[in-house]
Amino acid sequence: MPLLSRFLVFAIAAVVGSTVAAAKPVGVVSKFINPATIGGRPAAVGAPVNMNDALRTGANGRLQVTFSDQSQLTLGENARVVVDRYVFNPKKSSANVVLNASKGAFRFAGGRIEGMRQKNIVVNTPYAALAVRGTHFWAGPIEGRYGVVLLKGKGRR
Repeated sequence: MPLLSRFLVFAIAAVVGSTVAAAKPVGVVSKFINPATIGGRPAAVGAPVNMNDALRTGANGRLQVTFSDQSQLTLGENARVVVDRYVFNPKKSSANVVLNASKGAFRFAGGRIEGMRQKNIVVNTPYAALAVRGTHFWAGPIEGRYGVVLLKGKGRR
């Protein structure tokens, strides 16, 4: 087999392999109240959640996602959060999570990710970027303003 052909076979295999790895779910829907969607699909208990999925709820909707480390993200009504990045590697004691919350209220409760030595958890909101360090919190609109409430852990001002 000529060198160019071998290179093309290797390149195609690498792309296909990385696509399969990227499609591995990072969590599952653990609870929901309609209307709720994951990446445009109707929510269902046990439905996979992947990186880049937009999680949405409508009026009176709720959605809870349990990630592979047992962290939980709960969306209130009329919310939208995109799972931009979720990498959890217990063998290396590392985690990297980026969520983009563009609408509504949500709650984040860390799981095994809280015990990782190297962790970077960022939640971007329309008003601020929240750096999470082993904490449980709620964020969203309250009385016409946007707020964040620390539910567990230590916060800095």
